[in-house]
Amino acid sequence: MTNSLESLVESVNTLPHQGVAANQAYDSPTVTFQSISFSDGTEVSLEPNDVVVFVGPNNAGKSLALRELEQHVGNRSGTMVIGSTTLRKTGTPEGLSAYFRKCAQIKTQGSERTYSGYRFSVQERRISEFWSTNLEPLRPFFCMRILTETRITDSNPANAIAVLDEAASHPVHMLYSDDQLERKISEYFQRAFGESLIVYRAGGNQFPLFVGKRPALKNGEDRISVSYLERLRESAKPLREQGDGMRSFASVILHLLAPITPSILLLDEPEAFLHPPQARLLGEIIAKEKSPRAQLFVATHSPDVLQGLINVAPDHLRVMRIQREGSVNRVKELDKSLVRKISTDPLMKYSSVLAGVFHERVIICESDADCMFYSALLDLSQVHGYRLPDVLFVHANGKHRMASLAKALVALDVPVDIVADIDVLNDEATLFKIVDALGGSIESVKPLSRAVKKAIENHRPQLSVEEVKKGIKDVLEGASSEPDSLKALRSGIDGVFGKVSPWDAIKNAGEAALPAGQATQQFHDLQTMCRQFGLWIVPVGELEGFCKSIGGHGPRWVQEVIEQRDLANDSELERARMFTREIWTARKVEQDG
Repeated sequence: MTNSLESLVESVNTLPHQGVAANQAYDSPTVTFQSISFSDGTEVSLEPNDVVVFVGPNNAGKSLALRELEQHVGNRSGTMVIGSTTLRKTGTPEGLSAYFRKCAQIKTQGSERTYSGYRFSVQERRISEFWSTNLEPLRPFFCMRILTETRITDSNPANAIAVLDEAASHPVHMLYSDDQLERKISEYFQRAFGESLIVYRAGGNQFPLFVGKRPALKNGEDRISVSYLERLRESAKPLREQGDGMRSFASVILHLLAPITPSILLLDEPEAFLHPPQARLLGEIIAKEKSPRAQLFVATHSPDVLQGLINVAPDHLRVMRIQREGSVNRVKELDKSLVRKISTDPLMKYSSVLAGVFHERVIICESDADCMFYSALLDLSQVHGYRLPDVLFVHANGKHRMASLAKALVALDVPVDIVADIDVLNDEATLFKIVDALGGSIESVKPLSRAVKKAIENHRPQLSVEEVKKGIKDVLEGASSEPDSLKALRSGIDGVFGKVSPWDAIKNAGEAALPAGQATQQFHDLQTMCRQFGLWIVPVGELEGFCKSIGGHGPRWVQEVIEQRDLANDSELERARMFTREIWTARKVEQDG
């Protein structure tokens, strides 16, 4: 996708822009953020062409940060997420006046000259004053915030204007007078939806956009020929009659690609109303099409938008995670190399590790089946309490990748818990990596884990081959010939092999198989210590130990438990509910202030 997108960008970027040569925007002075200080005291320095992406859980302050940044281009009162900012100005008020004289609509009344353009109108005599003391009147020229609230309606038909005499007040006005800009935006739209986006030039007092197939012009026709317009109405329909996804996508690319003067762009939730493929493509377009003279700030809840930005963004991509802690919005910039590594590592990518930055917590389990089971239990109000949990379950496909997943998420500033079967104690290297990744002390854990491991291995000698043969023979001789007895037969044979090793026995029975006394107490002490940094050792050995009356293993076992049992009230599942509740409440996330 990236290579083809780059080719498309190269082809469309050779086109003139907005009815005025695109490079004329470079003659204009710019205003960008030099530094931003957040409410938690975190301060970041920014380059003039940075792409800053705000991520984090719901209601953390991402959208509010965009609104407040807009206020800081001028009026700076009443901000909560943003503590303070410093602005970087390039150019002079004389340079700004010169740019207006060249590119803006000019109206003269007596000795008063007024410059007007897309979203701005300013009197010439006040430009120097505004530039020096109060940028707020010039803010619409330098700063544009693309709202979520009007995302669908922003691509509705624009009121008709006299294009030679009136300043554009809508991006569609720019498309109306610039065929090549229209084609550029249409090509991106077609890549997303397979349809062209076309300005309909016979709308009377409106300039509507149509979606469909663009008819070819025949000899003697132009874009306002009756014959051409009739064919256009047969092959395309008004955009305003299409789905919300098309309308939202069109609004974003119209605002991003048509205006050329803003040097600060604030884009809230570009993924609104979009399916994942379109959201990812939009992220790629945003990263590619951002002007090199402008800063872009994006607030998103979408891993797909973030992935799209990462796919094609240059080195100036900055990802900042915002979390709310009471009245303070805590901000941490994520390491660029780590974000890219996660986005390309197959296991991390397809186990949705990067999606963890959009949740309050992540719980890592060994397999998909474990994730499904604990997630189903956490959905119960008696388990999660009064507030629905904002949590992502991630599977590690075994114990050996748990530490690397946890380490990546901790580095992304995401609270992490790991749920591991009891036989994690049998592999010290894996156990200690998990402890270290979660921020625990290996030296504190080591004495207890080794003591419990030694007690397990000394508790029961391994069965001999002859004992295993005899056990299987006894199971086979006692088996029924009925077809539905195969499940019991398999369970019986599994039980024999469960006695082959003390670790098989402990995984099958959990802490109940531990020697009474000191070994059991040491295991409880180890559990208490590990829980403090987020490692949860399954007390019944493994997932299936929570409901032994149902046979099978893994996904099949989970499916039968969920389908056949009342998760909220089944007495056999009480320990599972209690264990899941303990995981959730031990690091309970308070409601955003």
